[in-house]
Amino acid sequence: MSYLCAQQIFPIDVEKTINMQQQFFSLLCAGLWNAPADTSLFGPDTDWAEIYKMGKRQTVTGILLDGIQTLPAECRPSRALYLQWCSDLMVIEEKNHLLNRELANILAKLQEKGIEPVLVKGQGVAQNYREPLHRQSGDIDLYIGAKDFEAANRLLLEDGRIVEEEDFKHIAIERYGVCVENHRVLINLSSPVADHRLQQEINRWHSNHYLCKKVRLENCEVLTPPDAFNVSYLLIHILKHFLSEGIGIRQLCDWACLLYHLPDEEERMRAGRLLKALNLEKTARIFGYILKEYMGLPASCLPVPILPQDEAIAQWLLNDIWTGGNFGKHDEVQRRRLMRHYWTRKLETFFRVLRRCRELGSIAPSEARWYPWALAVQSIRTECKRRSGKHI
Repeated sequence: MSYLCAQQIFPIDVEKTINMQQQFFSLLCAGLWNAPADTSLFGPDTDWAEIYKMGKRQTVTGILLDGIQTLPAECRPSRALYLQWCSDLMVIEEKNHLLNRELANILAKLQEKGIEPVLVKGQGVAQNYREPLHRQSGDIDLYIGAKDFEAANRLLLEDGRIVEEEDFKHIAIERYGVCVENHRVLINLSSPVADHRLQQEINRWHSNHYLCKKVRLENCEVLTPPDAFNVSYLLIHILKHFLSEGIGIRQLCDWACLLYHLPDEEERMRAGRLLKALNLEKTARIFGYILKEYMGLPASCLPVPILPQDEAIAQWLLNDIWTGGNFGKHDEVQRRRLMRHYWTRKLETFFRVLRRCRELGSIAPSEARWYPWALAVQSIRTECKRRSGKHI
């Protein structure tokens, strides 16, 4: 990492904080790939409290603890902090068990009525991790499609409640302490041409479930998108959150583990062709640089080869990810914005997106160009239909 980049990421005490970032990524790589962490980076002066804090910010506490297990006893954190870390991991594991149990119940309920959902992100992606239960979970995301969307909502609401009103894409329903996002639209791109290609690809496999991948989760088997499509899907999801609010290291871990577990070179080439068709080659290169240089993913796993000129943009990107934390929730401006009135937040979001799109046009030129206007149109359309009382 260049000295200039380190100054941008850590403006205070550069030498100390460069070392801390090296320690963080050494533990992360060890946890992801089961390779020993670099013991030369750890000693009596290691600021374990700061590493622990950063793990919480980036929602990779469990992965870092897996990395710590590869260190000799004398290099590990104090007993008190280590036990706190282990306690956090137990909570993460129990949350994953809860989501897996609830997913099995939801599948049984929907399948009984002839509805076959596709599990996206979250618990499905976790199966690519070395220790799936150590990935910090969020919601259950199901892709239902337009045909069965309303019927699925009615079934889920029999023993649930709406926690996020329906928009053009999905509705969020809470059941027994678990948030379920039911998607009518899986995802979209703002560029009309790229989005047309994306929707064609989604329709191709969603209308032919035999093309989907089956994943075993504890007590149930569930459909997930094909691996080659998932490469683009996760990247688009990362990109959209990055343009609007920010992302964390966990989202990059998801993409890295998926790429690492692609079944063969043919699937990797298929993923690369879809990224090209969606104008996401450059985006894949920039994020791929971080995965290779900082997170230990072999270059052979990347769907699009990185180029030397990707380094400067990738380091700038890492700076934004590092300071923003999980979905930008640790960005102070972002946190203050969440406390304001609905339309004030919407307006501030629009101008924030405009600014980020100007700054990040070098990462995803096509999406950055179209995204602000697509966001504005969707927000206005959603609000108008909600006020009229019509289904969105």
